[in-house]
Amino acid sequence: MAYYGYRYRSDGKHYPGIHLEDQEAVRAFIKQYHEDPQIVITDNQDRQLLLMRDGVDLFNDLDRIGISLADLLNQIRQDQVQAESPSGGQHEKPHWEVLYDQIGLSPGEIHMRQRVKAACRAARTVRDVAELVRGTYFDAHFRTADGQKRYRYFDADTYEASVMIKDSAGEWIDVDEPEVLSPTAQVRHLRSSEDIHTFEIIGP
Repeated sequence: MAYYGYRYRSDGKHYPGIHLEDQEAVRAFIKQYHEDPQIVITDNQDRQLLLMRDGVDLFNDLDRIGISLADLLNQIRQDQVQAESPSGGQHEKPHWEVLYDQIGLSPGEIHMRQRVKAACRAARTVRDVAELVRGTYFDAHFRTADGQKRYRYFDADTYEASVMIKDSAGEWIDVDEPEVLSPTAQVRHLRSSEDIHTFEIIGP
């Protein structure tokens, strides 16, 4: 059975539909475009299988064609963590996240996720980032403009973050002591995965 994927811009207009030949093509479409303002997937009889806005699923009937959206989004998140941490990136999932995966999204959580992802694009300083992730499930990662240092597990109250630097061989290694980021340091949003928002520090 064939499927169709549609991408919508922020003004509500959509690009031409994409013909998706099979389930693997559906998975690839979601992986590539799940952060778009809106995506829709239908079957060849125009029955809706998925509606996502800013990475949040508002309608999901993918189980009908043998696709677990939760598993797919978890894989996207794991790929993002590994990309941010080439030295391994494996860490135990916190208890709240295990529960979060089990219970799904409430309307309030959907609103929160949409608000935070929109705020990512508007953030200009580390203080802005702290405000948008404080009290949410999200983690903020940062990297320096020269690509030599990364910050993870950002504390929105203390501005502390764990540090990774490149060693002489170009491999990423963890630094024992966390650093406190300047609230006024200028940033720009690079990308977002399901629960991680990554920013580049571009100014003092």
